[in-house]
Amino acid sequence: MKRSQRITVVGVSIVAVVIFFLMLTGLSRRSEGPIARVLTDIGVFLGHIENSVADYFRGPGRASRLAWFEPLRTNIDSLRHPTCILLGAYDSGLPGSLDGVATLESTLGETFPLLHVYAAWGDRPNQRFPARILSAFWNLGSVPVVTWEPWLTDFENVNHSHLPLRADRDLGGLAAIARGDYDFYIDEWAAAAADFGRPLFLRFAHEMNDPYRYPWGPHNNPSNADFLDAWRHVHERFRRAGARNVLWVWSPHIAYPYYNYYPGDDHVDWIATGVLNYGNVAYWSKWWSFEEIFGKHYSYVAALRKPIMIAEFGSLMYGGDRAKWFGEALADLPRRYPSVQALVFFHALGDATVTPQALDWTLIRDSTSSRVIATEIAGWHKNTQPLQR
Repeated sequence: MKRSQRITVVGVSIVAVVIFFLMLTGLSRRSEGPIARVLTDIGVFLGHIENSVADYFRGPGRASRLAWFEPLRTNIDSLRHPTCILLGAYDSGLPGSLDGVATLESTLGETFPLLHVYAAWGDRPNQRFPARILSAFWNLGSVPVVTWEPWLTDFENVNHSHLPLRADRDLGGLAAIARGDYDFYIDEWAAAAADFGRPLFLRFAHEMNDPYRYPWGPHNNPSNADFLDAWRHVHERFRRAGARNVLWVWSPHIAYPYYNYYPGDDHVDWIATGVLNYGNVAYWSKWWSFEEIFGKHYSYVAALRKPIMIAEFGSLMYGGDRAKWFGEALADLPRRYPSVQALVFFHALGDATVTPQALDWTLIRDSTSSRVIATEIAGWHKNTQPLQR
């Protein structure tokens, strides 16, 4: 078959499946059980087709560029004590498309060992354990990072009559997790994680100490003991399921007191935090340097003697020099912050999680910042063992 004919066939297939998928999408809000799983599989299949087409044009080779990473990613103990900084990215096209990640990698001249996705708790098909998506990441040579968010109001009362009504569910939600009210869901994820079998980072209930942001924060759960009990309970359910391939990532907001939220060395493999400079985009924000956001807290976090992941790394361009911000943040970072063992770019377009307006964290159209980032990371390569070329 000629190349043009192959492209036509693939294109027609995509259109046909998209139409079928759109016809069924409305059902996903009302359906559970087999049909929901079918919808999940269709969504994954669509993403697979799209990525296959992209691979057809880009050609193979991503996994081969991560050959240096293979001994680390297949040994979970090595991932607990990596010998170099692991780069990664979350892109707002994920999990449906890898195109944004591929473009960012090409722009920076790097291939990321870590790929990051967010997953919310709930009954919807896309809130089940994303086995096929994580397998796709693994097959591309990367280790998945999953931020697992306990949005308790996404469970349907018709399916879980033992749960409070939605309006009452967040108050004391962590205590409810700790006493087992959500084990039906936790155990499903734990079993699926064990079946996945390969290492993955699980960043559960991040920024639990932020009193403003998430419903699992202290405004709904006034005792830090509730978080500790919930974390340890979830950890234990995974252990019982045999999911010893999971690397547990504890991720407080370091601008607020966090020490009383630490679950203990036996329950934590990594410590993570976000480093996002919002500039002057909102009344509560100003242009903060990397040192102000992270550096002044580094010694306290490093004292816990766990590898540190900057799980959300980025800067907007409102209120200052963005390229300079990245340059100062990344310059000689391995020497200045030796406990930082992973840095994950937050490459989101249309982020409206904390502001009325959609924010653009992407770098694709910012060639100046991209060049600065690429230059600084290249400096790491010169001064340490080879990282992710």
